[in-house]
Amino acid sequence: MYVLNDVATVKDQLDTNPVKYRTSSELLNAVTSANRKSVERAFKEIYGIGIKTYHVKQRLIKSKKYLEEGMTVKLAAAACLYKSQNAYGAAFKKEFAMTPTEWLKIVSKETTKKLSRRKGQ
Repeated sequence: MYVLNDVATVKDQLDTNPVKYRTSSELLNAVTSANRKSVERAFKEIYGIGIKTYHVKQRLIKSKKYLEEGMTVKLAAAACLYKSQNAYGAAFKKEFAMTPTEWLKIVSKETTKKLSRRKGQ
């Protein structure tokens, strides 16, 4: 029972504030009381993904929001607790199959199209 409560707490923490903890180890130490291995195993069984992988994914999704809000790639990397812009770029590319800069160009084009459609109505 404690393990399931801890799994729910971990997921909630990662969903609501993925950049609060630099590592999944820090998160687990802060919010779990059950055996760490048990929590990690249960998380993977329930959600089909490991805590560390899920944490990275949630941080990268958060970084997209920062970029959409106008944050530079360098600042988004720092805000999402990456040690360097290169490490952030590599993680972003691994997850989304494009660099943050490439993604920003696509988003920018889509935003421009939406705005021009609104003006034309």
